[in-house]
Amino acid sequence: MIPDLIAKWEPILEVSVPRWNIKRMKTKWGSCNRETGHIWFNVELAKKHPGCLEYIVVHEMTHYLERNHGERFTKLMERFMPNWRSLRDQLNEAPLAEEEWA
Repeated sequence: MIPDLIAKWEPILEVSVPRWNIKRMKTKWGSCNRETGHIWFNVELAKKHPGCLEYIVVHEMTHYLERNHGERFTKLMERFMPNWRSLRDQLNEAPLAEEEWA
């Protein structure tokens, strides 16, 4: 599903995602390293609504265009995904995971 979402959004955002991976994260749904172009997605997203996954894909890809979460980032998110706030809220209503981390 992630490769399909990346392929869908690359031409819309006019960016290319050279590398992405999935890993367990304790505090984030995703992260983006603009210098390397690498995006990481939290494995816990597999348990969430598909719209929430798409929100995180777009959110992290938007960081290619704007590093910070300031006004420019917000405007870009509103332009590309007008319902992003409701998806973010839906995602954040549920905890990342309720399990012991070794």
